[in-house]
Formats: sequence, C-alpha cells, structure tokens
Amino acid sequence: MLKKLLKYEFRATARTYGGMYLALLAASVLFGGSVWRWNSTNSDAYSALVGLLSLVYTAVIIGTVVVTIMTIVQRFYRNLLGREGYLMHTLPVTETQLVTSKLISSTVWSLCSILAACLSFGILAVMMMADMDLLEQLPRMWSGIREAFARCNMEFWEALAFSGVVGFVRMVSAIACIYAACMVGHQFKNHPALAGILSFFVMQYVQGWLEKLLQIGTGVYETAIYSAVGDVGSIETTVSALGYMGSAMVTLGIAAAFGVFWFGLTVWLMRNKLNLE
Repeated sequence: MLKKLLKYEFRATARTYGGMYLALLAASVLFGGSVWRWNSTNSDAYSALVGLLSLVYTAVIIGTVVVTIMTIVQRFYRNLLGREGYLMHTLPVTETQLVTSKLISSTVWSLCSILAACLSFGILAVMMMADMDLLEQLPRMWSGIREAFARCNMEFWEALAFSGVVGFVRMVSAIACIYAACMVGHQFKNHPALAGILSFFVMQYVQGWLEKLLQIGTGVYETAIYSAVGDVGSIETTVSALGYMGSAMVTLGIAAAFGVFWFGLTVWLMRNKLNLE
C-alpha cells in the first residue's frame, strides 16, 4: 500500500515541481545568454537586459526554495489534516505509512530541487564563459582538478562523502520536524498555522542548542588529546581529523535521533490526537 501512496503523491506534485524546474532552467539559459551577448557587444541595451534577467533569475531561485518548502507543508496539512484527511484516514493504511509516504516524497523532491539549482548554476557558468574557449580549456581544467585531488589522501574523500551523508540526514530531519510542528500546531483550535510556525522554530532551537552543547564537549575532548600527545607533526593531523570526525558524528547523531523523534511524535499525535477540520 505504501507504493500506491507514493505513486499518488508523486503524481499530485509532479506538475508543480516540473514546472518550477523548467522555469529555473529557462531563467538560467536566458540570463547566461544575455551575459554572453553583453560581453560580446558591450551594448547598453544588453546591459539593461542583463540587470533585468539577473533579478528574474534571483527571484526564480528564491521562488524554488519557497515553493519547495510550501509544498512540503501544504501537501501534509491539506492531505492529512484538512478536508482531504477524511478520505485519507479511511484508507486501509497505518499512520506510519501515511507519514512515510509524505516524508519520502518530500525528500526526493527536495533533492531534485537541489540538483536543479546546481544544474542551473552549471548552465549559467558555461554560457557566461562561452566566449573564453571553455571547451578548449576543459581538458586542462580537468587535469588540474585531478592533480589537486591526487594530493589529497583518502581522509579527504571520506570527509566529503560523510559531509554529504550528514547533510542528507539533516535535511530529512528538518522535513520530519516540519511535520511534527504541523501536528503540534493542529492541536490549537485558534491560530493553528501560527502555533505550527512557532513550534517549528522552538523545535529547531532545542535541537541546535543540544547539538552545540555536544559540540563543545567534543572540542574539550580534542583539546585534552592535544595536551596529552602534543601538537606536532602527524599527530596534529590525526587529532584534527579526529576532531572533525567527532564533530561530524555528533551532528549526524543528533540529526538522526531528532529525526526519528520528530517522526515518532508526528505518528503518535496523528494516531491519538487527530482532530480533522
């Protein structure tokens, strides 16, 4: 049944996100093309056009972020806590499956939004440098990148991959926190939207405060190691790497733990405190 929920969820949101990504890519092409043309002609008319399209591109980027967040909230609130909830909660599925389908869908679309933004930046960069014989420079640039990475040891790649994992877990935790805040706000009959927004910021503050507290503990531990072994040679590198990994592990652990907690809180409130409009 979870597959059917996901299928329905992706179908319901595909048009919104698809249109937004097309607008983002179109804005990057138009903006990049105008910059390339302006560099080629130095025309005052193109200068004004570049200024206008830069504002359009910035607005589309901001709009992508806003629409992504608002869609996450609206799909959860309207579909499960609004009038549509009367139908959704009569389906032969559990509250866990309902929340999981929303979480998976929102996570996938959030990743797609990040990829679309990165692709638009890439298109913009390529078009802006089109008059610099970029294609001829690509082999040289790639060779330089390989030489730079060749000087890095495996710890660099491990740290890079681990940072990606931490970022992903934090994103999923934030989405779960949004759902939990929606459920908390739903408990207030008066101004539930305001209560939900305040709840989200309070939840994030508590999570951030605990993370900083544990980060301080990690820093104290690292300082103790420095005092014990000395700040010299390869020992310094080892301790610095240990400090980074310790800090990253704290961030990952806090994000994962709170993500599970927010998810569990959402399911519990939906199961025991649901009050549909």
